[in-house]
Amino acid sequence: MNQTMMKSLALFTLVFAISCGIVSTGSPSVSPSTTPTASASPRSSVSGLPGSTFSMPVDREMLYFSVDRGALIARSTRESSAPYESKIWRAEPLSATWRPVYISDAMFQAERVASGRMALVEYREPVQGGGAFSEVVIVTDLVTGAKIEMDRFSLSAATYRGGGGAPRRPVTALALTADRVAWTRLVEGPAGTWMGELRLASIADPRAQQVIASSSEWIQPIALDSHRLVYIMGGQTEDQLRVREITTGVEMVVATAPVRNTSFFGPPGIDRAAVSGDWAIWIDEAIVVGDTTQAVAVNLTTGERRALDPAGTGCDSVTAGSRYFAWSCAKSNGAGEPHIVLDAKTLSRVPLARQGLSYGLVAVDDVLVWLTALNGGAGRTVTLYRP
Repeated sequence: MNQTMMKSLALFTLVFAISCGIVSTGSPSVSPSTTPTASASPRSSVSGLPGSTFSMPVDREMLYFSVDRGALIARSTRESSAPYESKIWRAEPLSATWRPVYISDAMFQAERVASGRMALVEYREPVQGGGAFSEVVIVTDLVTGAKIEMDRFSLSAATYRGGGGAPRRPVTALALTADRVAWTRLVEGPAGTWMGELRLASIADPRAQQVIASSSEWIQPIALDSHRLVYIMGGQTEDQLRVREITTGVEMVVATAPVRNTSFFGPPGIDRAAVSGDWAIWIDEAIVVGDTTQAVAVNLTTGERRALDPAGTGCDSVTAGSRYFAWSCAKSNGAGEPHIVLDAKTLSRVPLARQGLSYGLVAVDDVLVWLTALNGGAGRTVTLYRP
């Protein structure tokens, strides 16, 4: 997992929402080019649909966007070799200014936001390169920048496998709720191999970690709430979507699918499932019906399975918030709608306010977020839309 692969992974997180770092509780000195400002429009209507919007300009180093209680959250990483410089930014509708909350000399990965906090992974590699790297799993407060370290580990240069086309192996991933974190820990084995361990711990007691399962192929937490953990257990030929009751440890396999991806950067499959409430949805690019691929929905409680029309091909991974599922397709079907939003409970299509929407549509929290390209791509803005 080298620098090129990690930067590609950072870009992937855009379309799906720290030990040596410097915690900032104020506003550190940064150049004007990295502190864009704009006026908010918290009560406006978009495309004739009811709701409100809040938009902010963003610079080219901002790659991940989320929402925390009505504020926009962004992550930026300076384009350079190690050591890196990454920041977590916050913009409130009333101030309409990006404020740096947390600054680190690492590259950030696998960000997840919930209940006023962000869980993320700090990735570092030696200045001299060589393929070795270390990772720290942290939880940081999205107002003060205060952090809690959950885990840290490192892998040697023997694990290096070249660029992003290497065979699929476990990568660090996260799920976050108000009081717990689930994450994939990478454990080095003989001859440069590594295994992924799915771990679960309370934010109040990070040392009391529970190992849920492990795999040398793929293992990833998908969703976490007060009573259950949803995760993917990958194999060589089949991936499983599993639900585990936290208090009892009882597990159930709710869906399986053939392995579609021979590398992490392959097309979406069940290993890119998104969960909201009782539904999990993923896009299977290998199944083509007419001029579209197929989306699959599975009820985590009843096991009911539905085939959905994703409205295109070349689709991004599904994203999920508390109210909506959302994704985009590069090639839409005859309806001409490349951006899809579904009600998270009924799975029915929701009219989308598309004004200015260029790319990067995601469902997060109880809102939708997207990016708008300006001046032929010379600039861009991020918009929070609350229907």
